Parts: sequence; C-alpha cells; structure tokens
Amino acid sequence: MSRRRGRAHASVEKIALVDPRRAHCGRVHDVLLGAGKDSYWTDLQVGERLITEVPEFGLAAQAARMFLARAVHDVAADGIAQIIELGSGYPCSPNLHAVARRVRPSARTIYLDSDPVVAVHGRALLADEQTEFIHADITDTDTIVREIAETIDPAGPVAICFGFVLEFIDDPRAVVEAVTTILPPGSCVVLSHVTADQDTGPVADAAEIYRVNGIEFRPRRREEIAAILSGFDLMEPGLVAVHSWRPDAVRAGLNDAEFGWGNPTGECCLAAVGRLP
Repeated sequence: MSRRRGRAHASVEKIALVDPRRAHCGRVHDVLLGAGKDSYWTDLQVGERLITEVPEFGLAAQAARMFLARAVHDVAADGIAQIIELGSGYPCSPNLHAVARRVRPSARTIYLDSDPVVAVHGRALLADEQTEFIHADITDTDTIVREIAETIDPAGPVAICFGFVLEFIDDPRAVVEAVTTILPPGSCVVLSHVTADQDTGPVADAAEIYRVNGIEFRPRRREEIAAILSGFDLMEPGLVAVHSWRPDAVRAGLNDAEFGWGNPTGECCLAAVGRLP
C-alpha cells in the first residue's frame, strides 16, 4: 500500500497546542467507549454526562464501534487489503488494522485524525510497516486526497471508514464524494451515523449536551444519511441500525467478549457499507 514507508512524522511535524479547557468530540467519544484515560477533565465530564443522562447514546457509540470492526472484517474477507479510517480517534482495541489482518495478513491501514495529541499516540502505538497515522482534519479533503493518492496502491480497492464522525461536520456528503473520487472500482465506504428518526428524545438530549460544551452535533434523518452514500451499491443488509448489520456472521475471533461491552444496541444510529460500482 505505502509508497513512502518510514516517514518520520512525529519528528518533523510541529504539534499544535491543545486547549484542555475545551471538550473535543473525538476525546469524548473515547470516554463513551469506556476508555478516556488520555482525555482531559473537560472531555471526561462531557462523556460521563452523556453516559449518565443519555445511556442509550453511549450504547449506540459502542454498537457503532462493533459494527465498524465487523464491517472491516467482512470487506477484508471479500478481498480489500487497504483500510483507511478518517476521524479515527485514540487507538481502541481491537483496532481496525488488527481486525483486517486476521483474515488478510497483508492488509495495510491508514488512520487519520485532526487532534495532534491523538496523532502522536496513534503513531507511537499503531505505526509499523503496514500502518500509518496522519494528522489532518477530516474536512481538509485536498490533503486527504493527496495523502491517499501518494500512499495507496491504485490497482487495489480501498475501504474508507467513517465511524461515528460525520455527525460532527456540516457537509458529510461533500467530504465522502471528495475523498472517494480517486478510488478504484470495488472500493467501499463503511459508515455509521446517528439518526434523528429513532429515539428522538435521547438524541436531542445528547445534542444539547454537546452544544453547551461547544461541540456542534448534527444527527440526520434516514434519507439524509442514505444520500451520503448516493452512487454506491449498498451491501446486504443495506442501511440498518448498527447492531443489526450482519450481527450473526462468524468472524475470526471477533466477538462481543473481546470488546467487553456485552451486546449493546443502537436504534439511534444507522450503518451501511456502500461499494463503488
């Protein structure tokens, strides 16, 4: 996958200062997944408030992460050996590169996140000859496209993953369209997105908690989420609740116990995998 292995990102990139007084959606998400050891006090407060006051939302975040792992396993089993996760957040076991390598040992992975501290952690914990961590904003599509073009094998399909992240940007369809323009046929988009159609009370409560802490959160209706994948052929079972996407398929060592969350449900979050014709 990589045509430029061995780049010393951490040694040459000037890491911007992070304001610990402001909550960050990625670090809050880390708290929702039961980690949060690298989050700041503000992030912990927001995450714990979401878990306490809107428990359905925390369960949906966990279910969305489990969907992401199942989907990556399945696309890797179908022959995709290049995985890209945009807005990846802190490393979260089982990480996607590890899931993909269980069925396709040659799989190569790119992680990307806008938080400079996350980028440092990611490079320290995940980077190897088959894995790369890039510090960039998910809305900086010019940078993302350039990085993808310089890194992937253009002859092979790619899976680009957006897990619980498009809710935090204004125009997700434009981002998806921009970063998939250079992908070869057979590539996939793996997507989960909170919906405003189901469990409207908890979703509204979660949105308000984010808002008062300076984070724009945009749940969308089912038809808006479907439109993000316009032009892609949806793999079975289509656009469904995250916990309903292929929940019973046997996957190499990938089971509920590995995540430590039991079997969370997420009616307020939809998921799909779209394949580029």
